[in-house]
Amino acid sequence: MKTSTSTRALGIGLSLLVALFAATAALADTFPSRPLRLVVPLTPGSGSDSVSRFMAERLGKELGQNVVVENKPGAETLLAMQALLSSPADGYTMLMISPTSMVINPLTKDKLPYDVRDIRPLMSAIRATSVLVAGPSSSFKNFKDVVAAAGKQPKTVSFATYSSHYLLGALQMQQMANVEFNQVPYKGAAQVQTDLVGGAIDVALLDIGGALPLIRSGKLVPLATTGKARHAELPNVPTVSESGLAGYELTVWIGFGVLAKTPEPIARTLEAALLKVAEQPEFRSFVATTATAEALGQPGKDMATMIAAETQRYKKLVDSYGLAAR
Repeated sequence: MKTSTSTRALGIGLSLLVALFAATAALADTFPSRPLRLVVPLTPGSGSDSVSRFMAERLGKELGQNVVVENKPGAETLLAMQALLSSPADGYTMLMISPTSMVINPLTKDKLPYDVRDIRPLMSAIRATSVLVAGPSSSFKNFKDVVAAAGKQPKTVSFATYSSHYLLGALQMQQMANVEFNQVPYKGAAQVQTDLVGGAIDVALLDIGGALPLIRSGKLVPLATTGKARHAELPNVPTVSESGLAGYELTVWIGFGVLAKTPEPIARTLEAALLKVAEQPEFRSFVATTATAEALGQPGKDMATMIAAETQRYKKLVDSYGLAAR
């Protein structure tokens, strides 16, 4: 009996598929064979950057290759995202991802060079609250002072933020307080801290891990924290909710991802190694003491679920402020 053309084509297709799976598996067996890169969309000095560097060092030990941290701040994480998008989908370039890149930018920006589905989440690392701070010579001693000044003279209190996430937090704050701040955008936390200390700006939202050393040295004055409860490292600082805006809360998480087109065996290798680092007592101790945050250590699937839930929550805020992409 003669073999039909369609049968021969099917056999060739199956053979090619088997060969592709075999090649991918072989590639995963030898991965990684050279140093990796972790792109961080922040300037050095923040708690999130510190966690990323800790993770990179320990991940390198797990994989047997160095993981080099590359800071690419600016353009609301788009510069860092572009660095990932322009790299091969081979697992050698990872990206620190956050609500800004995975939730808020897709909701607020037109013509993004990426879709959330272009990124394969690997692991969520930490979740942290923020602190509203002023400089050492500021007349503001608490959150109520800030609200009173902004209420008396709208747009005279300069409020620095360095991500869309913090901008939304500031906008929600002013909406709930029925005041108007002078919103001042920055590229990263380091310059915000410098300008606060120098008196160039009045107040700012910072991640607690990055701000805590300056608070302890007296160079920054904590006015309020943004969690549901007071922060363990700042027990004498009231929350924003306690200070008059009942129900206010602002948290931020970070995690790591690769391009979605990365071969799944390689993505799983990275995911497993990251999760192994996150299980180490040293990681949880570092997160608690240095970043003063909550360790998460959730796998990529759970992180994707969290991103979807956050998108629904932030969409309501974005719509209410008229910030939705057109």
